[in-house]
This record gives sequence, structure tokens and C-alpha cells, in this order.
Amino acid sequence: MRDMALMTLLGTIWGSSFFFIKVAVADIPPLTIATGRVGLAALLLYLFIRLRGRSLPRDPAIWRWLVPIGIMNSALPFFLIGLAEQTIDSNLAALLMSAGPIWALIIAHFLTTDDRFTLYKTLGIAIGFGGVVIILGPMVMAGASGTLFGAAVLVLANICYVTSGVLVRRVQGVSSDVFGAAVSIAGFSVILPFSIVIDQPWTLTPDWGPIGSVLYLGIVATAFAAIIRFKLLMEVGATFFSQIGYIITISGVLIGAALLSEPITANMIAGMILIFFGIYVSQRKSKNSSK
Repeated sequence: MRDMALMTLLGTIWGSSFFFIKVAVADIPPLTIATGRVGLAALLLYLFIRLRGRSLPRDPAIWRWLVPIGIMNSALPFFLIGLAEQTIDSNLAALLMSAGPIWALIIAHFLTTDDRFTLYKTLGIAIGFGGVVIILGPMVMAGASGTLFGAAVLVLANICYVTSGVLVRRVQGVSSDVFGAAVSIAGFSVILPFSIVIDQPWTLTPDWGPIGSVLYLGIVATAFAAIIRFKLLMEVGATFFSQIGYIITISGVLIGAALLSEPITANMIAGMILIFFGIYVSQRKSKNSSK
């Protein structure tokens, strides 16, 4: 019961991040939002591991993987989601990001040797894509080019997350909390120079709402959420934890509707159901498979 409560809390926090990103992009460029978010998380997670008597990895060979993971797991997708939400609603962003497991199946098939397509996985992918088509179809017919651009950017963000998940398998012997701090520091180190040169953040004059949103994203939705995530993964395992995607999507859609008056249309509900069903089907195991 306690674990389920923590997972609901974490899913709601992550789902709410779409709302806070939407508020932040009103005054702050996506690159600076991502930099501030990752930088705050890096600082807090580093302090967290130091308080636990742990330190960052010293082996250069490990950092060869931590740096690209930091880019693909935080810096780049955080920037891309912010970029997308300049043109689409936060609840639509939450819906489209829910298709992440579908992209994971496709990428894992080509980048790993132990996670190939099966009948159920292929069927699940087809159903999931059907859900995405139902969500975007009316917008395509209406010629909403901004929406299509945002959707394409979110596909790239999903691919970043999935690729980082594949790369994580290359890192051995690093605890989850140290890993979280290290990849945040790596991501921040890479994205900071781009933010300084491109956005010149010292010239920005945002209102307190967007500033508070970036603080929330860094402190709550990234650093605090990472600590809860590490605890849950250790206690309930990755399989049970994977169900959090449903909570993230539903909370993201509902928060966008409640706080930003974003519409929830029939095709969005139908598409979400299909995506969820596709994920469910893809996770089934065939009778003749031991996997």
C-alpha cells in the first residue's frame, strides 16, 4: 500500500511537469529551462549522495557511458519537451509521451540481442501507433503544422529516453543514486555552454510564474522524484514500476485540463486507451516463450 502511494505520488509529480513546462516556456526559452532543471537536480542529487557517504565514479571508462546517458536521459529530452510545448498543449504532450514504451520495443529490437520482436510485441506496436494516429488525425486534417512539429519533436524526446535506457545496460557497479547524480552532472556540463551562448539567460526577464516552474521542475520533478524513483526500484522492481507510465499520462492530461483549461476530446481519450492497450499487449508473453 505504501509503495503504491509513493508510485502514485511520483507519477503525479512527473505528470504535473508537463503543466509546469507549459508555464515556463511562456517567458523562458526551452534550452534555459532544461539547463536550470538539470543544474538544480545535479546539485541536489550530488549533495544527497555525499550525505550518504558516497562519491562520484572515478573510472574514466564509466564516464564514457555516463556522459551520453546524461545527454539522452535529461538534457536533450528536457529541451525537446519544452520546445514541443511552445506549439502544443501540455495534455497532448503527456499523451504523446505515453507512447514511449512502443518506441522502446522498436529501438530495443535493433540495438539489443535479447529483446527481439515477438507476435505480441508486434501487435502491441501496431495498436499503439493506431492510438497515436487517432490522437493526431483530426489535427493533421485541420492542417495544424505547429501541432505536427511538436509531435515530431516529442517523438525525438521519446527516442532519447529509450536510447539512454539501452545505454544504461553498459554501466556496471554503480548504485542507482550515484548513477542519477552522475548523469545529471554530465548532462548539465554539456547543455550549459549552449544555453549561455544561444539564450544568454542573464538577459531574460521572466515573471515569477515561469521562474517558480523551473524551480519546481528541478527540485521536485527531477531531484526529489529521482530519490523516490531509486527507492521504488529497489523495493518493488522494474516490472511493477513500469506501470507508473499510466499514472503520468492520466495526471498530465487532467492537470492540463484543470489548470490550463486544455480540452480533452473524444479522439484523445480513444487514442490514450489504444496506446495503453497496445502497451499491455506488447508486454504479454507467448506460451512458447520463456522470456
